[in-house]
Amino acid sequence: MLTDLTCKKAKPESKNRKLRDGKGLYLFITKTGGKSWRYDFKVKRPNNTFKNGTMVLGSYPALSLADARQKHAEAKILVSQGIDPHEDKKQKKRKELQSRAITFADIAHEWLEIRQSIVKPKTLSDIKNRLECDVFPEIGVVPIGELNSLDILYMLKKIESRGAIEMASRARQYCSKIFQYAVIIEKAERDITTDIQSALAKRKVKHQPALMPHDIPEFLTALERNEPRLHLETRYALELLMLTFVRPIELASAEWQDFDFNDGQWIIPAEKMKMDNDHIVPLSKQALAIIHKIKLQSGNRQYLFPNAKDPKRHMSRDTLSKAVRLLGFQGRHSAHGFRAMARTAIREKLNWNSEIIERQLAHKPSGSLGSAYDRTQFIDQRKIMMQSWSDYLENLASNKTVIFGNFEKKNVG
Repeated sequence: MLTDLTCKKAKPESKNRKLRDGKGLYLFITKTGGKSWRYDFKVKRPNNTFKNGTMVLGSYPALSLADARQKHAEAKILVSQGIDPHEDKKQKKRKELQSRAITFADIAHEWLEIRQSIVKPKTLSDIKNRLECDVFPEIGVVPIGELNSLDILYMLKKIESRGAIEMASRARQYCSKIFQYAVIIEKAERDITTDIQSALAKRKVKHQPALMPHDIPEFLTALERNEPRLHLETRYALELLMLTFVRPIELASAEWQDFDFNDGQWIIPAEKMKMDNDHIVPLSKQALAIIHKIKLQSGNRQYLFPNAKDPKRHMSRDTLSKAVRLLGFQGRHSAHGFRAMARTAIREKLNWNSEIIERQLAHKPSGSLGSAYDRTQFIDQRKIMMQSWSDYLENLASNKTVIFGNFEKKNVG
């Protein structure tokens, strides 16, 4: 059996480990030093089969050895009666909620728990933060059945009053989703946020500035002259951004493990994509030439473009935006604008089908193929299109006697 001193002095090792106290109770020590009390149990089901489970009793030293043993003893009694401690905890929580008025925050937390398996962790964290900062302080403790549309409007107007028009709109959307969930579980009659939608300020949609096709030679010339003296890695990044027209954050966070040089492809994993699907970027010979140059600089790192201050992190996407501004295109072009520029030029100058371009932009397609997996659509055509786009840019650079993608200048007659 364990002692307080043993628990206190226990140190982490290279792997997670268990210090057993007996009868399924143990102190779990992670390799990073975290300590928690856990109980491994086996519950006998009515059909004489067994269900294994592990119950986390609490963290150490917040939960002492004596208190852990007490909780363990209580859980053991349940197991001896054929009761799963996890299910017992859920039942008690349900009874507690049923014994008091269900608040807006109660329903919101249930809704957030369901969203865990649907949205990205960062997205879920952002939603939680917004609810906790702006919504819960105003209506969180109010029973959901007692809320009316004016309560919601007053809360949203407070957000608007500080100039956060977009945030007020998102807060209304979150509240709407929570009310819709409450209707499903019969805790609310309807979504009352629909009554106030027209009473909120409308945000002005500001599109990212982007150059037109006839402006491309001007940008290539500015990039070749490099009057602001951009770092070589930043210039490579801008060139690769032009060639691939991915989103700036997708390029800034690109990892070497995502590249398949045998097939000449960059496969951006779903967790980095806006549409939550893996996305294939066929690599032209010009893009591969730049990537091989980059490999000489950062090939032993995780990222193609490591952060200058902390190489374990990737370049900030703001670096790309700042570089475009320094080259003299503030207000006319942006790092994100390469996408719109490529879309226009490939359609108008190279006469490619819009649907193929949209797939390469990783936009969700319309029609019956809308939900099909990215890897199955137009990949052969996209390979040809990406090479023709790179050839087009190289030709523009050559005709304007500038260097692009580390290709030699061509003689211009």
